[in-house]
Amino acid sequence: MEIFKTADYNEDEYTIYRKLHADCRTTGGNEKMMNHQLMQKVGIITQKVAMAFFPLKEGERIPTIDELSHRLKASHGTIQAAFQLLKEDRAVELNSRGHLGTFLTYIDRLKLLEIAGFKTMVGVMPLPYSKKYEGLATGIYTTLERHGLHAALAFMRGSNNRLKGLEEKRYDFAVLSQLTAQYYIDRGENIRIVENFGKFTYVGRHVLLLREDDPVRESDRFEGYRIGVDSSSVDQKTLTKEFFGEKDVEYIPLVYSQIVPFLRMKKIDAAVWNLDDIDLAANHLAYRALDNRRLNIVDTEAVVVCLSENGFVYQILKTMLDRREVLDCQKGVLSDEIMPKY
Repeated sequence: MEIFKTADYNEDEYTIYRKLHADCRTTGGNEKMMNHQLMQKVGIITQKVAMAFFPLKEGERIPTIDELSHRLKASHGTIQAAFQLLKEDRAVELNSRGHLGTFLTYIDRLKLLEIAGFKTMVGVMPLPYSKKYEGLATGIYTTLERHGLHAALAFMRGSNNRLKGLEEKRYDFAVLSQLTAQYYIDRGENIRIVENFGKFTYVGRHVLLLREDDPVRESDRFEGYRIGVDSSSVDQKTLTKEFFGEKDVEYIPLVYSQIVPFLRMKKIDAAVWNLDDIDLAANHLAYRALDNRRLNIVDTEAVVVCLSENGFVYQILKTMLDRREVLDCQKGVLSDEIMPKY
């Protein structure tokens, strides 16, 4: 596709930009020069056009120059220059079909990410204390890396803390339960769900954990009981309040990892806990099922969320995060066929 000159096309600006671009490539992509280049208007618009092209598939019609001009608040000439740069860098190939529009015939998404300045996808997950979490981390890391995207994972206790890191833009995405994600969305938090991995991908089952000699295992007489609550965990806090309702109990604030030792030391009498990877007999503990079936299903579903405003990260994850591959990796870790890698 040739650049069609329009009245607002600044040929001098484009010529200067092309010289800088060629110099960067000749010198091996000097980082200082490249950073200076991308600060220029055409460079910035080229990054944005690369983002706009990223979710498209070969054979699709691309947005018109007029559409991108309005969307990106740039002149027609600047958009045309961006098209030409993407073609010269072999990021895309375009085919004009007259009044039908221009169509994408080839796309190199990794090249588009490079041009857009996107180097690493950084996510945040719960602490990997269970094999289920290790499998999920392995699956996410593996599938992103296999698609050529460098990935990095951080681990953080408490969904509130992970949400805060996401909102502060320290992370591109976060892993939560469906229950927690919907809780935040219903309260107006600026997040959207990218992928739901299905039942029992986040945890196996939440239960009420008690000491094995506790007589309340067979009754509902919880009056005066000390119940452990981790306020940083929406799942644990919500399931706890749903189970006990108006019962006359005392809520004891703690960190989730303190639940088992606090039960052993008799600092608390009961707490909602994930049944994955715990030796009940060795800890002299028992459990009883939670009654709320609705909540005790969505809390088992792992989801990936990103900021609602970050459409580019959303599109990258929708394109490169292979749900089936993530689940296969998780199953492999759970069955000891795959070593955790994250």
